[in-house]
Amino acid sequence: MRANLHWVIRGLFFALLPPIACAGAAHAQSASSFQMSCDHIGVAGSTLFANCRRINGSFNRTSILLPGIENIDGALRFNGMGEPSTFQNSCTGIGIAGATLFAHCRRIDGGFDRTSIVVPGIANIDGVLRYQ
Repeated sequence: MRANLHWVIRGLFFALLPPIACAGAAHAQSASSFQMSCDHIGVAGSTLFANCRRINGSFNRTSILLPGIENIDGALRFNGMGEPSTFQNSCTGIGIAGATLFAHCRRIDGGFDRTSIVVPGIANIDGVLRYQ
């Protein structure tokens, strides 16, 4: 619930910015770094999960929603950070390698394409996956 509120507030913030400011903000998103301190990383539906190291050295099983990703004619694309992801409804073989989400996604003509997208801004904060 708290994560959903974060995305609603974030979405409203970016929706109210002038278009030129939004373009700059999208490019300012930091690269994901969670993969450096997490293992057993995977994806189920639109949820990324992993075992992430805490400051004390122990590991914590954690997950985070991957909002705003959709399948556009066989290609994974961001639809806006405040929107729920829909790619999982028309893609198969979904997985993640580092910070790159990949899948086979259905095209409008019924065929499938192998596609991928880098998911930016996810960090391991004391054993919990968070957007930065």
